[in-house]
Amino acid sequence: MKGVGAKTTDPGGPDRLEVLGLVEAAVHDGRYDEALRHLAAVPADSPLPAALAWRLGVLLHHRGRFDAAEACYQRAALDAADHGPSALADRAQVLAGLAATRWARGDQAQTGQLAEEAVRVAEQSGDDSAVAAAYVAQALVAFSDGNRADNEYAYARALAAAERAGDFGQQLRIRCNVGSRLVEEGRYRSAVEELREAVRLGELLGHQTLLALALHNRAEAWLGLGELRRARSDADEAVARWQQAGSPLAAFGLALAARVHRVRGAARQAMVAYQAALAMGEPDGNAQVLVEACAGLARISYADDPVAAEQYAGRALAMPSAAGPTVAELAAGWVALCSGDPQAALRYGEQVRSEAGRRRDAAGLAEAMELAALASHRASPEAASARRVRRFLASLVEAATIWAELGNEFALATNALLQARLSGDQLAEEVAYERLKQLGVQDGAWQVAGPLASIGPAPVPAVEVQTLGQFTVRLAGVPVPAASWQSRKARDLLKMVIGQLGRPVAREALATALWPEARTDVALRRLSVLISTVRGVLDPDRQHPADRYLATDPATVRINPAHVAVDALRFYEAARAAIASDGASTTKARPSGGPDPAEAAGTDGDVRLLSRLEAVVARYTGDLCDDGEVVGDWVQRPRAVLADLHREVIHRLARRCLQLGRTEAAIGWYLRLTVEDGYDEPAHLGLIGALSAAGRHGEASRRYREYVARMREMDVEPTAFPLPERVRPSA
Repeated sequence: MKGVGAKTTDPGGPDRLEVLGLVEAAVHDGRYDEALRHLAAVPADSPLPAALAWRLGVLLHHRGRFDAAEACYQRAALDAADHGPSALADRAQVLAGLAATRWARGDQAQTGQLAEEAVRVAEQSGDDSAVAAAYVAQALVAFSDGNRADNEYAYARALAAAERAGDFGQQLRIRCNVGSRLVEEGRYRSAVEELREAVRLGELLGHQTLLALALHNRAEAWLGLGELRRARSDADEAVARWQQAGSPLAAFGLALAARVHRVRGAARQAMVAYQAALAMGEPDGNAQVLVEACAGLARISYADDPVAAEQYAGRALAMPSAAGPTVAELAAGWVALCSGDPQAALRYGEQVRSEAGRRRDAAGLAEAMELAALASHRASPEAASARRVRRFLASLVEAATIWAELGNEFALATNALLQARLSGDQLAEEVAYERLKQLGVQDGAWQVAGPLASIGPAPVPAVEVQTLGQFTVRLAGVPVPAASWQSRKARDLLKMVIGQLGRPVAREALATALWPEARTDVALRRLSVLISTVRGVLDPDRQHPADRYLATDPATVRINPAHVAVDALRFYEAARAAIASDGASTTKARPSGGPDPAEAAGTDGDVRLLSRLEAVVARYTGDLCDDGEVVGDWVQRPRAVLADLHREVIHRLARRCLQLGRTEAAIGWYLRLTVEDGYDEPAHLGLIGALSAAGRHGEASRRYREYVARMREMDVEPTAFPLPERVRPSA
């Protein structure tokens, strides 16, 4: 290294000294752009005073100009024989700066040597600013080694030294890096708090590039929490600030923005951002950006260009990265699994699981467990016995526990969808899918190599019958036109059979109901013809056995729910299961009917049950066959059964909301019940209790008067107000 360890002469003469004076004055006054313009007039092979060299190096490093920063450090004129505190401090700063630039290039060996020497010299100098810079370099080495304990220790020493020195710029840098470390460890909430302070400090100092870094790292924390909108906002602002400063670090922001788009399923936006990050990161050889961009492009490309996906994955795997191989290996694993190579995917999953565990990378560990579980399941589908499925599910449950601890709602919903698909729980899958949509995930996510793409979207039913509200039959998602039925009685037959909710119906009863004036033998012959007509509608190309959709025997007719998706039957089964789960739950409300503030959030089980109840309610899109075509007990009895189930689920949903502190949601559900049935006493009492719990006492009193009037219309003695505990909403 030029100048390090040897004092150099001044070949530039007075002109050079004059220009250097201008550079030093500009740096001293904070006119950094002007300082860099003056520096360009100094010959490139001319040494720089050490104090000026490292200050310019730090400035260039913060702007992401690593080549220029390293060149400044290399030009530092140092006297190895000078052991004065000031000379030692400058030497330590130069060594620490060089270590940081080599770290950014992925040169771990040289980074370690430089950082070790920087700490030794800085401690000898007694200069706190130099000590802070040296320990930051040592923290970077520990991060690359996956040694979280040493990383945390080094940053603690660095921050203490920076605070003693009153070096706010170094404090900002350290807080940014500590926030990044917390993100790597999956401590996203702590990272957000740390980075909120870093953002405040950056705004106070007006340090645009480090402020951008703080915003960038906070965006990563938001992404780790599944807060996609907040992540996108911070990432976009970081990119804008870096671009305004003309900093190559904008490549980091573009790569992160691309990752947010990728998680959202916005593949085209992600592709553009990744390619821009790749183009920006290549000139400087920025390993972190290049690995992230190539890994992301591999995931996005797999569906349309498998060859390109494999090439991008290979390139990511071949590059050194200070953050380790996890990002590249996960991308390669998902690409392999989605491309039909589960054995390769399993190898990558196992490798990442080992490396992530060593690095205390909780998020990487959870994703690797999901990758390995799905790859194992895909590798031997013919041997997927109930025991093996339980084992795969256990691995997914363990991963879900990690995601829950991290607070990543997006990953939790994705994991829930994986578990539901593997166990065949269609309702749970719908709940998870709706949650993903609420979090901002688009349908394009199914085309990006990852957990969702590995299982694919839920298949469209070959035959789907909608009877709740409007009657519609769909074949592979396409509605059957009215002309295909040939007669209204064919539709009536299907409605009557479906109204039995999966139970067989006697042929004679159907024949009599459809042709009440005809002789029984004539009606039965007509019924046989009608059955054939319905079968022709459901299977127009006669591709399947006759009983596949409408099953018959000499005495009965029934719908075959194994091959026909019937909304009424799905609602009936889901509602009964949800009511049973709610009844089995041990969650209890406080005696007052209000939530316990310490328990208002509820357990994960409470929240999942609430989501399940909400999903069941959403499935009820109207009363059974509410078009007037079929009348009498054939439709009235099952319609009443389903409507009562629907109300019962809403009652339970309202109580659960109240118990979990979601009083406004509870009020909404109880209002819905009272509007639909003004004489529903439990709904009135629930509404009054929920309004009281929300502190809306005047409205509670008004609702109580309405309740009294309705009860007196039925000659029912109303409950006294305020409500006694025995009638307050409870589990």
